[in-house]
This record gives sequence, C-alpha cells and structure tokens, in this order.
Amino acid sequence: MEKRSLLAVVLSAAVFIVYYGFFYKPPVKPKAPPPVAAAPSGPAAATPAPGASGTPAAAPMPAAPSAPELTNELESPLVRGKFSSRSGLPVEWLLNKYFLEPGRKGPNIDLLRRVAGSYPLSFLLFPGQGPLTPNFQLAESGKGFLNYQGQVGDLAVQQRLEFLGTDYTLQVQLRLENRGGAPVTLSPGLRLEVPQNPLKQRGFWIFKEAPNLKFPLYRLGTSVERHPDVDKLGAFQEQSGEISWTGLEDHYFLSMLLARTVSPQNRVAYGKVGGAVFTQLQYAPEALAPGQARDYQFTLYLGPKDPALLKTFGEARLDQAVDYGWFSLIALPILQLLKLFHSFLHNWGLAIIALTLLIKLILHPLTRKSMQSMKAMQALQPQLQKLREKYADNREQLNLQTMELFKRHKVNPMGGCLPMLVQMPIYIALYKVLYNATDLYHAPFFAFYQDLSAPDPYFIMPILLGVFMVLQQKMTPSTADPAQAKIMMIMPVVFSLFMIFLPLGLVLYIFVNTVLTVLQQWMNQKDIRLRDLLKGGKKTA
Repeated sequence: MEKRSLLAVVLSAAVFIVYYGFFYKPPVKPKAPPPVAAAPSGPAAATPAPGASGTPAAAPMPAAPSAPELTNELESPLVRGKFSSRSGLPVEWLLNKYFLEPGRKGPNIDLLRRVAGSYPLSFLLFPGQGPLTPNFQLAESGKGFLNYQGQVGDLAVQQRLEFLGTDYTLQVQLRLENRGGAPVTLSPGLRLEVPQNPLKQRGFWIFKEAPNLKFPLYRLGTSVERHPDVDKLGAFQEQSGEISWTGLEDHYFLSMLLARTVSPQNRVAYGKVGGAVFTQLQYAPEALAPGQARDYQFTLYLGPKDPALLKTFGEARLDQAVDYGWFSLIALPILQLLKLFHSFLHNWGLAIIALTLLIKLILHPLTRKSMQSMKAMQALQPQLQKLREKYADNREQLNLQTMELFKRHKVNPMGGCLPMLVQMPIYIALYKVLYNATDLYHAPFFAFYQDLSAPDPYFIMPILLGVFMVLQQKMTPSTADPAQAKIMMIMPVVFSLFMIFLPLGLVLYIFVNTVLTVLQQWMNQKDIRLRDLLKGGKKTA
C-alpha cells in the first residue's frame, strides 16, 4: 500500500511537471513587425500569387492618403471607443471597469492596442488581398452611431457603426456599390490584429506563472478550434466552412468577429506577424455587377469572458469561447458556487474559503474512511511482512495471500489514495476557473492581497501551505521504510514551489483544505486515543 501511496504522489507531481514544463513554455520575445510597403487600393488590383506555403499571400496595406486622420469617440458606462477615419473602425476599446493593475489602478484595459504600421481592425474587400484603409469621411454621427463613407477604386463603401452602450458589442453594417463598368468580385470581411500582452513572468524553470498570451480561436460548425501554442503558430493559416465566429482570447477577455451570415464558403485565417497575432473572417466570394449594391453585416464583441453575456448570443454559441478543459463539468458548478457565496459574503477570498468548507464537508465520509484504511494498513504491517518473508520466491502466491488478508480484515488497499485522486480534478478545475473567470480578475482578499488571480507577492501562503503539508505528512499513518519516508517529506517542498507562482485563489483553497485535514487527523487521533483509554479502563475493571 505504501508503494501505491508513493506512486500516487509521484504521478501527481509528474502531472504538474508535465503540465507546466510543456504546456506553458516561456514564449519567444516579440520582434518588431516588418515595415509595410505601399500598394494600390483599387478593385482592379490583381489577386496575389500563392506564397511558398500554398496559401494566398496577403496584399500589403495601401499607402496612407494625404488627408489627415481624424478620430471620433463613442462612450458608455462600460466602454470608451475611439474610431479612426482612416480605417473606419475602432482603434481603441477601453474597458471602464477593468484596469491593468489591481486596486483599480493604472490605465484601463485596451483590447485594441495598435501595432506599428497597421490598424487593430480593418476591412477586407477582395479575395486573397490584405486589409484596406480607404480613408473614410464621417457622413453622420449621433448618439451611439457613426456613418462613414469612402471610395476604393470604382467601389463606393458606406458603413454604419452602431454602439448600443448596454454591452460590449459593436454592430457593423457595410454597403458596397459598384460604380464602375465591369463586374467586381468581392469577399467582404474584417481583420483583427493586436500585439501580444506584455510578458511579465515570474519564476524559474518549470516553476513559473502562466503567460497571459493572446491566441486565435474560431467556431467551425458546432466545434471550436483553438491554437494556444503561439510558438507553433504559422504566418498564415486558413480554413473554410461554416465559420460563425473567430477571434483572439487571453485569460480573461475576448476580441471576437461574428458572422451575421453563415455559409459553407465562409473563410477564417489566422497567424503570427512579428510580435502580433491576427485573425480574420470573410464571407464567400461573389460578383457585384456594375451599378449593383449589396449589404453585409458583422458583429464585434470586445469584452470580458462573462458566461451570462456570452449566452445572449444564442445560436452563435459564443459561450463556447470560454474553455475549462477536460474538467468543465466540475469547473462550471465551482464557478456558480463561488458566485453564490460571493453574493452574500461580498469577498471572493471568503467565497473560496466557503467553497473549501463545502467540498470538505461533502468529502468528509471519504476522508474518514481513508484515515481508517491507512490506520488498518499500519496495523497489518507485521502480518504483511511475514507474508513477504514466507512467499519471497512466489510472487503470485504472495499477491493472493495479501489480498486474502485485506479481505479478511475488510481493508481497502487503495482507500488511502482515493481522497488525493478525487481532489486533483477539483484543483485543476479551480485553476481553470481562476484563469478564465473575469469576476476573479484583480479580485481583492481584504487589505493584504489585491489580486486572487495572481501569485502571492509575499510568498506567505505557499510557505504556510508547505508547513501544514509537512504536519499532515507527519500525522498521516505510515508504513514506509526510512528511505521512502524521506522521499515523501520532499513532496511538500516541491508542491510549495509549484504553488509560489500559481494563482493565490488556488493556493488559498489548497491551504484551507490542508489545514482542515490536519485538524481532522488531530481530532481523529485524539478520538482513537480516547477509545483506547476507555477500552483499557474496562479491561482493568
């Protein structure tokens, strides 16, 4: 049994090492994007030849027109958007309720930080060509809307941007009219390109906090495709099919392009350009005859990963953009319980402690049986040693006799490992919640800690966790030999090193759970000594 316990601990440590060693590689330092060359912007421009990879090489942006760039702003209690006459789309999208630093300090989160030489959002009008900046003119503005108009060759472009101000969405209505004498093949779309988040990783080797990088994702049919490994992201990758949305995500926020028309000919492209990532969504190519006009619509969502908001998009299933991994069946109830506790405790740290108490109460019968099983295994060690000596040369008979001994004394040899195995999915699910729930972003825990989603800046909680894990190890009934006991005592140190750079909320949960386990073991041992004392008194009488 002790070997099984040791194996379970080693496997648990291996899971952490593999997870952080391979899934969270230190990203490459971003390089400045190459300068953009000038190109004509008319529809008569030829479709560029395929690149070496077989994918169409995107045409460069047209040269900046001589007219000066003008900006307009739309504001609501949630968002402050700045719009450029050059691109006809927002170039800043500041979230009023979210800040770069804890305690509502520093500048607001901007989901559309500009890359040198390009715009964060731009139009795509022709198949196989890159983004265009027609230098729009503001035709009309009012409360919550802007009307722009521009010209690309013989193509008249009109667009209306509607900003309700009640959420984080922007409606884009595009009207294209062919004023030339020849048909024009169109493939309207939008391109989103932003620089990576600043890389601020603390730690060393595999003991590092996870980098908060942006990566592309899109919905094809009913499934969501993700590309979280930005190191392996190519310069240009494309997919066609029933694309309903695409975008970029990080831990807590989404920047999404939603198609208002879904067809098998929709196309999504994404990739990495220097220190930036991009994604783009285009409708199916179609010809526009001379004098003909056509309307196209898109929706932009630029805001937090709020499941309640994302579910309002209905059949588009934007809520699928939030990924809790394999343990989503556990993560979603955990999130709902945290919100329930927060509704009357008004503190996310206290909500995590309340969640810990509830889970500990639910698992109490299992933990109690585990302690009884370990105690029984400890009592059986003399008999197990005799069996090992008696059947030293007969492995099969030793196993049969050992199982018969367990059966006779009603001992489950895996009983001591079960609570540990049950807790691991909860740890991972809570980790996913802390790194996806915007409610916990910069959530304070009294005056000591300002951000439960960040590592402990003082290292107090991980050190206390290590101390109580050592106490738990010493109080746990053990049948290990001295060599195994030394190995087991190393595990709290290794575990504490992992915890140093994990979210404080997760460390808080494990710390409270460990303290409760130590108290439970102390009370259980006290109860056993009291029963032994009473039994001894009866025999004496």
